[in-house]
Amino acid sequence: MSQVLYWPGRTSFYPLGNTSAVCLTEDLPPERNADVLLLGCGDPRHILYTVYADALISDEPRKLDFTCCDIEAAVLARNTLLFTLLADHDGSEDRQTSIWNVFYHMMLDETSLSLLIEQCRKLVPLAESMDSWRRGPYSHFIVMCNSDTLSEIGRFWKLWLGTSDFNAKQTRRFKERFQDGMKKIRKSFEGCRVITSARSAGPLAPVAFDAVAEQFELYWVTGLTNDGWKKVKPAEHVNPTFAFSTTSGDEFSLFDGTVPISGFHLAETLASSGLEICDKTPSAVFKVVQAAHQQFSAWSKAVVRRVRNTSASSASFVVRMYAGEALAFCRALHPVNGPNELAMHSPIFSAPWKRTVVHLDNALYSPSAPLPAPTSFDVIETPSVLGHLGLHDLLIATTPLLRHSSSSTLHTKTSFPVANSPAEGIMERVCGDLSTISLLLGVVPSTCVSRFTTYFNPSVIVSSTGGCPFATQHRERSAWKFVGFGRDTNAPQKALSFSPDQLTGTLFNVYLRMFSDEDLDKRMAAMSLGEPHALCKLNSLSTIRYTRRSFALLLAYIRERVHCDWDRVMDDLHTLVLQSRTLINGSDLYQEMVTQLFLAGFRPSWLSPLAVQELRFEEDPPVFRQWRAVPEVVTVVLVVPRHPITKAQSDLSDAVCPYLQCETWANLRHNTFSCISASFGKLEVSGQGENKVAVIVEDRAGIKGTSPLIVSFPILSTCLMIATGGTVSLAVRSTIGTMPLSQKLGAEMCLFKALLTDERWVHVLSKAPTSENDTTNEVHPLVPPTLLDETDQGHPIHVKMDESNTLVKTLTAHLDIVHAAEQAALTSGCPITVEQASLDKAKLRIGEYQWIVSFPLPIDITNAKLRIARKSKYVEVVAPIVLGLDDKKERSIAGNFRMTFDSGVPTLWGMHRVNLDRCPSFKLPGGQKAFDWLAPHINHTFSKRENMSRTQRVLLGRIPDTFTSLKDSLRTFLFLATGLVGETHAEFALCNHSRGELYATILVTGVRLDLASHTVVADSWIIPMSNDTLDGRRREIPPLVLLKTSTHESEAWRHLLPLFIERCRTWKHKPNCEYLVHNSIPLYPNAGSDPNKLPWCSCGMGVGTEALRGRYGSATAKYATRAAISPLFGVPYLEHAGTEEPVDVSPVRPALTTCAACGKGDVPLSKCGRCKTNKYCSRDCQVKDWRTHKKNC
Repeated sequence: MSQVLYWPGRTSFYPLGNTSAVCLTEDLPPERNADVLLLGCGDPRHILYTVYADALISDEPRKLDFTCCDIEAAVLARNTLLFTLLADHDGSEDRQTSIWNVFYHMMLDETSLSLLIEQCRKLVPLAESMDSWRRGPYSHFIVMCNSDTLSEIGRFWKLWLGTSDFNAKQTRRFKERFQDGMKKIRKSFEGCRVITSARSAGPLAPVAFDAVAEQFELYWVTGLTNDGWKKVKPAEHVNPTFAFSTTSGDEFSLFDGTVPISGFHLAETLASSGLEICDKTPSAVFKVVQAAHQQFSAWSKAVVRRVRNTSASSASFVVRMYAGEALAFCRALHPVNGPNELAMHSPIFSAPWKRTVVHLDNALYSPSAPLPAPTSFDVIETPSVLGHLGLHDLLIATTPLLRHSSSSTLHTKTSFPVANSPAEGIMERVCGDLSTISLLLGVVPSTCVSRFTTYFNPSVIVSSTGGCPFATQHRERSAWKFVGFGRDTNAPQKALSFSPDQLTGTLFNVYLRMFSDEDLDKRMAAMSLGEPHALCKLNSLSTIRYTRRSFALLLAYIRERVHCDWDRVMDDLHTLVLQSRTLINGSDLYQEMVTQLFLAGFRPSWLSPLAVQELRFEEDPPVFRQWRAVPEVVTVVLVVPRHPITKAQSDLSDAVCPYLQCETWANLRHNTFSCISASFGKLEVSGQGENKVAVIVEDRAGIKGTSPLIVSFPILSTCLMIATGGTVSLAVRSTIGTMPLSQKLGAEMCLFKALLTDERWVHVLSKAPTSENDTTNEVHPLVPPTLLDETDQGHPIHVKMDESNTLVKTLTAHLDIVHAAEQAALTSGCPITVEQASLDKAKLRIGEYQWIVSFPLPIDITNAKLRIARKSKYVEVVAPIVLGLDDKKERSIAGNFRMTFDSGVPTLWGMHRVNLDRCPSFKLPGGQKAFDWLAPHINHTFSKRENMSRTQRVLLGRIPDTFTSLKDSLRTFLFLATGLVGETHAEFALCNHSRGELYATILVTGVRLDLASHTVVADSWIIPMSNDTLDGRRREIPPLVLLKTSTHESEAWRHLLPLFIERCRTWKHKPNCEYLVHNSIPLYPNAGSDPNKLPWCSCGMGVGTEALRGRYGSATAKYATRAAISPLFGVPYLEHAGTEEPVDVSPVRPALTTCAACGKGDVPLSKCGRCKTNKYCSRDCQVKDWRTHKKNC
């Protein structure tokens, strides 16, 4: 495996999620069926909520297929139990309550325990074999990916069922041990206020602080949740589903932050409750539990309906289970090309500390499967898988599994280090400049391009308010999408090319950042910071995420995307690594790097089979004397007896992340190998020489057993040939967290050492050992996605880096002119021009001919250059990239709001979809303090830079950039629509004040909570202001509030309004949709505020307008299209967030923009001389309106 191996000491069991549920289909068009992969899936809250909140088209639910992967089989056993309980649901309220208790309560009443035991009795026989499961009543929607998964899940069902046979003494002991564990957790939090669940309240987190803290304490005292509505039954029985786990057996190992309410959306019952910030009333505690209970009930009912409408043939709702490590599962799903060296020496084991090779069920994953399981996905969700993994390990394992579509999305939840600038933080995590890394990997965070997000991160509130004075990182959910987002997904893929020198420099910079934990200069710089920041920074540097295999696989992945002289690149890269003294472990780990590069397909010229044989005959190494032929790479197996493990086991378990590594010493040469495999068991060896094989009989007791530890790692055979008399050892890597171990293990931190020639403990094999039932010959290696044949590719893109080989300077698109007429135009000397067509496209003109030239990332054509070769008949467009993280000077931001076509369907790229009918509406209560949360939430849209710009506008009269102005307009709109500044307003008009043009009417019919995204959304209707739509509705709409916009901002709204409409669409685009006819979204780009050039299509006009028709009339409803308007928040890794309110930027009092009597808005208006508020187009209108107006004048 590519990740580091650390001692499996005291690990936590996560039966429940600690973040609120998200809708997994929020990035997909509603017409598309959804194949979703959840890595580190945890509990099924995301699936439940997705089924409930998924958008429908004409009441037609899409097919939903979820593949759930979790290394903890107990989690999957609980999830499967829940789904089967829902499938058997009788619809009664008592049954629903018992299901909640079984899944969320640590202690159970008699009724709930009986339900659990009864269900286990039903499930255990079904888990006997794959055939018995397939014949059972749940197999039409719950599918096991392999027999090992079913066996592990069934083992937990048997354990739970077995507790019903405990005698009185066993029952008492079982309960005492469990409750002692609960008491230990409570004691660890004495005097602390645990408010992490407040994140699930989103913008209302400050309101929920005391409530969630009290609920946390109550849950860990009683093991129950109480919503105050019903009398809770006495709960005297331990819930066995919380008592057993794979890693800890029957020892209490629950995660100390476990609390049921964290997985739900607590804002729903708080927004209109009238509760104030940090409200301490008992009702606040009940309300957060009520929200969880009500949502679980609603989500469960949605799942029950889906299950009952699903059959084996329709498969409209399927949940697949796989127990094992996430990256291993991903690699098992990659395309297969048969065995190679990588498979032989680094098999795909199901999990760390296991030797079982991944085998998926042939009935599902073979090419001849009748109903094949998905192996490519529309959405990949990684809620909690990144812990000790590097981001690059995750990206190169998952990106090949993404279905090639502009809507396909990989979600990561990444911790970005807090640095001097946001750009520094993300560069540290992605190991380089984000635009460079995105080009190399082929995926980019969508927010990096859009420069905004519609998702609010409540951690900002919790960390700032919850007492975290020196936070070292922040967590951000990122949506990664394919680069080249603006192109047709069926078009051929373009090739990237680099010069060898620049690619070498770029990759070397990535290498140094990947292993920055070995950078002594960074450690010294961290120590100079002073307490407590120095300790935090040093702890961060001690977190090891990558091995040399990670780097090798990354290069193999990049090689499939980039055309270059790779032989020269690798030779130069080897030289740089050998000469570098930046990494203190660089030379010790060099042999491992060469080994892993060889296994990944990079074979240095000096490591040929002939060179290996010549060195063998020259050195005559003892370890190879019985070998007829020695391969370039072999596997070393070290058997570590139990005694040294037992001696250090307690200290290892107490240490902070003790990383294990193997080391060889010979003739003063020291080599370290961190990419190792390990398991407990018995090693059975047979054969001799290259035919020697080893099989491991694993000890299921693991670290609690008595078997020796068996460690193996690949190594260059030449390394062993010059190691006569050498040793191999298992050691603990020295970090801040493992420093106390040196007192017991010594300075070398060695657990066990043996001579390479001592066959009691050391074996050299031609392939890695596996468990007794596995062979490496059947293992499939990682195979990166194959590029199209070069003759089929579009115009190639050459990448030019800056002098430091860190930043992309320009992208050059090469266009060969091949048709005779076009060549004639080129050679005739006709003018050649290029202009910006969109964010990532240029329009090239040669005389009367034109081409659309696509680039993989946004470019600036205004500063582009043309290279024209009239004789050689080609043109090159050299354009600077504009994805830099410090680019804040733009006036036109229209390109930030992207919508593309995916198989003819308009698809959002940088904004999530929302089902408005599943978003609860709320009204602000009467007390002013009861909605103190809302204004700060809306103000979070501005970064510190933007707030400074707004202040300068007030004090100095400077005009802010277009994005800041747009956010200000949205802020004003939302403040007025919610009534934050007095009277609530529902009718608005967008106006280009410099041209006096009204270009859109916005009617607000409600303000809702977008619960999953922790924000608010205005349920709105957009109506054009074109001449042909005005006459019939002049009298239907009251006077409008004017939202004044500049020319640049008007163009931004032209691009933004179609996105607000598309994100809540519940109707199908028509075959003659204007988007398709014009091949443009929006329509008429660059038309600005022209009211007669509508930017959105007419497909949704008048659809679902019943409520609007009753309020305003049929003429208004006829032209209205529903939209979801929400704040646009800044992106934390692009700019520092800022919540400070600048000087005097409160929304101005609304100005009426139409005649109060007849509704005309395109004529001069005069104010009422008495109240100065209402406006009229003529004296006649004023007289006609007096009877109505005099009441308020």
